[in-house]
Formats: sequence, structure tokens, C-alpha cells
Amino acid sequence: MSATISEFLYLQLRPLPSVKSFVRPLPGRTILLTGGNVGLGLEASKHLAALGPARLIITSRSAERAKDALAQINAAGKGKCKVECWEVDLTRFESVIVLADRFSEEGGGKLDLLVLNAGVIQGVWKETPDGWEETLQVNHLSGALLALRLLPFLLAADANPPTPRVVLVNSGLHHRIPDVPEVDEENMLRKLNDKAHIMTGGKFRARYPTTKLFNVMFAMALAEHLPPSTALSVNSTNPGLCRSQLARNFNSWGFWLYQLLLARTTEVGSRTIVHAAVGKDLDGKTGQYVESCFVSQPSAMVRSERGKQIRDKLWKDTIEELSLVDPEVPRVVKQYLC
Repeated sequence: MSATISEFLYLQLRPLPSVKSFVRPLPGRTILLTGGNVGLGLEASKHLAALGPARLIITSRSAERAKDALAQINAAGKGKCKVECWEVDLTRFESVIVLADRFSEEGGGKLDLLVLNAGVIQGVWKETPDGWEETLQVNHLSGALLALRLLPFLLAADANPPTPRVVLVNSGLHHRIPDVPEVDEENMLRKLNDKAHIMTGGKFRARYPTTKLFNVMFAMALAEHLPPSTALSVNSTNPGLCRSQLARNFNSWGFWLYQLLLARTTEVGSRTIVHAAVGKDLDGKTGQYVESCFVSQPSAMVRSERGKQIRDKLWKDTIEELSLVDPEVPRVVKQYLC
């Protein structure tokens, strides 16, 4: 969803370039993509495997349930790379920490591409074992934790093009969020996790778009804190409305018809992820918002002074909260970021 309905329809219905028009070989590269067993993540993984990286790691809650996805990705890669599935449960910070520790031991010392694709939409309030509302933890906090924990390996990657990158998958729905009034609270994230506060006045309806806004803002904030000498870039990409399993909790006839008329296939939508991951036009660019395979602009609010205030608060509160669950976070921030 863009700023206006006409802009949304134009971007949604315009043909996207073929993957062959912008991809480049990835010899020797190591890639980690979350949620690579279904939907957009699966299609993006198939495209990336075909580029011949040395290693492609996808994540899933269950490696057993990802066997079919692995077979499809291996077939697309035609044996050009080693494809693995590592388990992670993004509703549990400890599971994210275990994944990061495993990469530290088995990842080979560098990571060339991190794609934070996994996400959820919930129609009802659902709390994780860590005490966070599930959409907020899965879509923002757990992805941020993984990015921070893997930052040393991303900064160690080869600077030769395609340059090392972090790609956060966002949504054009972030345009629907005109403000985050909770920014004026002592801790914005804690206030957004206050069920009594969020479940009044229809605030929960904005939960998914708000977390997608945070994806846009966290990518910008992380980019701002990277050391100026690094070749690593951090960008977010909007795949548009796609017919994927993400919206499996919304089974109304109206939404079905809406998807039937306007939604992209997951293969088409995945091109936007692959473009953000390897496109030549993004070499050396960081903190960018990408959609329909070109560098675009996020919402006017994101670009405003109020947006800067929210972004700075999001960064501060995210680091504060994640430092409570993983002592490695403050060490990484101090050692590797500005």
C-alpha cells in the first residue's frame, strides 16, 4: 500500500523486471534467509540458490517440515551451492540466540547476505513465551536481535560487489501509520506491548503496519550506526501485496477476492527481495526503501522530523530491551557500531 490508492494500484499492477535482468553470480558467498521454507522466502531462496553461492542457509520453525522446500531450492540451484535449513522460533529470544551462536561456530567466519523475511500477521492478541505480543516480537524484535548478533560476520564479508547486505522485508502498509504516539512514553516498545492500552480504541488493527514501519525505521537506524568505512549496507524492501501464507489468519471472502484481483504471485513478489539483495543499483547505498525493484521513498511521516524522533526512540528502546535478553547485544553495539 502506497500513499494513495492510485499509487498503490500503479506499483502493484506494473510488471516487474525479470530476475535475469539484475542478478549477478554469488560465488563464495554465504547467505542466511529467515522464513525460507514457504511463500516469498521460498521463492527468493530458489532464485538465490541459482546464483551459485557457496552456502545458503534458510530458517524454519521445523527442519522436518522444510524438507520439501529444501528439495525445491536444491533443484533450482542445480547443485551449485550447499543448501541447509536451521531451526529457529522467532517467538523465543533464546532460539534466536542459539541460531546466532550456531552461526558463530559453523558459519565460516563471515556472512555476505542476511535477509530478514520471516513475519506474522495476527488478528488477535497473542503473547509469546517471552511476554511480548507475537507480531511485535517476531516482526521486529527477534529480527533486530538476529541482525545485531550476526553483525560481526556481516562486517567481515568481502567488499567486492555484490556488496554485503542486510535486507529487511517490509510492507507498503507502513504508509497507513501517520504517527506512533507511544514515542512520548518512557519506553515506546513497552507501551506498545501493554495489552490494556493496545486493545482499546481499535489500536490493535494497526499492529502489523506498525511493525512494518519499524522494519523500515530499524533498517534506516542500523544503517546510520554502521561505521562509515564499511561496505555493508542495510536496506528494506516492499514486495507488494502477494498471495502467500502470511495472511493465512485472514480467510474472509472479501480478502480472498482482493488478493485474486490484485495480489502478485510469490515468485513475482520475491523478485523485489532478490533485487534488494544483489541488484547493482544498490551497491554502496544504505538506509534505502526499495519497492517494485527500484529505490523509492518511504512514507512522508518516516521522512519527517517526527519520523526521525520515532526512529531514534525505536533504536534506543530496541537496544535497551535486547540487551536485557542477550548480553552480547551491548558488546556488539559498543564494538562494531557508531
